[in-house]
Amino acid sequence: MEPPSWWSGMNKDTVQLLIYGDNFTNYYVKNAPSGIEIIDQKIYSDTSYYKLTIKVIKSGKYSFEFTNGAFFNKNNANFEFIVREKKKRIIPNINATDVVYLLMVDRFSDGNLGNNKIKNHKDPIRIEHKWGRKGGDFDGIINHLDYLVDLGITTLWLTPIYENNYVNCYHGYTPTDLYKVEPHFGNLSTYKELIDKCHEHNIKVIQDHIINHISPSHPLAQNPPNPDWINGTNKNHHNCNYEINDITNYYGTQKKRDYTQSGWFAGYLTDMNLKNLDVVEYFITHAIWWIEKAQLDGIREDTFLYSDRIGSTNFVRGIKKEYPQIFVVGETMEFNREKLSYFFNNNPKLNNHLSSVTDFAFSSLIYKLITDEITVQEFYDELSNDFIYRKPNMMLTFMDNHDMGRFFSDVDEDISQYLSAFTLIFGLRGIPQIYYGDEIGMTGAYDPNNRKEFPGGFSYNEHNSFYDSTRTENENIIYNQFKKFINFRKKHPSLFLNKMKHVILDVSVYLAIRENNNQQLLIFYNDNENFETINLHRELKTLIFQNAKRIEVIAPKNSSDKILINDEINIPKHTAVMIYLENKISEIENEK
Repeated sequence: MEPPSWWSGMNKDTVQLLIYGDNFTNYYVKNAPSGIEIIDQKIYSDTSYYKLTIKVIKSGKYSFEFTNGAFFNKNNANFEFIVREKKKRIIPNINATDVVYLLMVDRFSDGNLGNNKIKNHKDPIRIEHKWGRKGGDFDGIINHLDYLVDLGITTLWLTPIYENNYVNCYHGYTPTDLYKVEPHFGNLSTYKELIDKCHEHNIKVIQDHIINHISPSHPLAQNPPNPDWINGTNKNHHNCNYEINDITNYYGTQKKRDYTQSGWFAGYLTDMNLKNLDVVEYFITHAIWWIEKAQLDGIREDTFLYSDRIGSTNFVRGIKKEYPQIFVVGETMEFNREKLSYFFNNNPKLNNHLSSVTDFAFSSLIYKLITDEITVQEFYDELSNDFIYRKPNMMLTFMDNHDMGRFFSDVDEDISQYLSAFTLIFGLRGIPQIYYGDEIGMTGAYDPNNRKEFPGGFSYNEHNSFYDSTRTENENIIYNQFKKFINFRKKHPSLFLNKMKHVILDVSVYLAIRENNNQQLLIFYNDNENFETINLHRELKTLIFQNAKRIEVIAPKNSSDKILINDEINIPKHTAVMIYLENKISEIENEK
């Protein structure tokens, strides 16, 4: 039965139960137990599925009896359904004051060797195989939670934690049971323990969720309740063509849009038909169950742009009807800014109710700036067009994730270029997201090399990057700078909530300004081949505070002693610099 339980006191008090059996022909639920009202019931075309729609009136442990209506068969069947009281809590906001840490569970740390061998699992631990499981689990994250606390992250995003009993599915995006935890990771109790410990340290948790597809071995893929629950069949379907333009094309046809959004992702993942209202309801119920069961703070929706627009919109609306403030970020892997805006704009007809989207276009823009593919003027011009987005400051910004080659490799492990890119990520608009290992400069090209084990998380690792005493010098340079970025943001959150301003100085220098009352943060990027010297009080007198009482260099770490001399800021070539100004006289100074 899915969901396996529910709660009283929910806005969503009407729940659609999907019940699995051998054959429901002639069976029906005759009487509802006290505390439950039956709204509707029916047998699906595949008679091993039954839909029972109930209204929850109060908490309790309830027994439903299936009665066989055939006069020659009086065999009845019972099942129990538990309704608990909803916990009272205020879901915290996730916004531009946060820093999100994306972590692949299997590749972070193996904390429990006891769950490394799962009997009859189709995807066992294979350390030497490039797409094999390595053994990372919830206990490994719990064991190194102090590392994440020390780094200062405010939000943890784990790749999917559902059972993935399929081949080469360590990543979690091939779910075989959406209500079970992957046994290699641990169990539901350990998952909840991890979330509770995160909350104790004021770390919010985002769960990776998938409405677009399931494993081809999932029961709903093998034998769907009705044929129209999925697009095509395992033997007869078309693959996703990834033609985003067919989705966003203002003059495009619905037929082409439907073709892209009904294709099977990666050529084998069963595509769910979100035009079917029962399917949408199934996933709304699923997401709400996990949010309530695990006390989650947000949802990251995988492959959002490849799901039917109306169905995916209704899915997000369904979650937010129960949790109006919850953070829902849609994965939108599109590097073109105009096309990306289709999924996050102010057009009421296209409003999908997402809180945020993954800003691949911003990542691409910084990448091109740092690698000299565009000038600061071109960067400025592109960023000036942020009006195409609904809330640019709520977009998730990053240099790396699990679907991209690692940026440190792309810049040939040049620390100055690497930290310059992240100076922009941590300083400019949006919600910064770092991918596990960014903070120590992990390297690797595309999958699977961008998903290597975190050094020190596994017994066979020769190197350990969890501790400053065992990190390399370069790892500590990067880690300490990331830590400084994050702690500064935590200390001055209001700076990152207000609208950013930006200008071009002397053709080759980009300047962004974040300010709040008596505080200003200046983010420079020098595109010149030479040092640029900027006098704060002479050259920037119309843009910044006069006679700032405090000036602090936030980045770069490796040359901060050369950056600031009196009121002059010296910016090395092809380098980003972050400067903090404070114009308020402290109480101690006033007393003096």
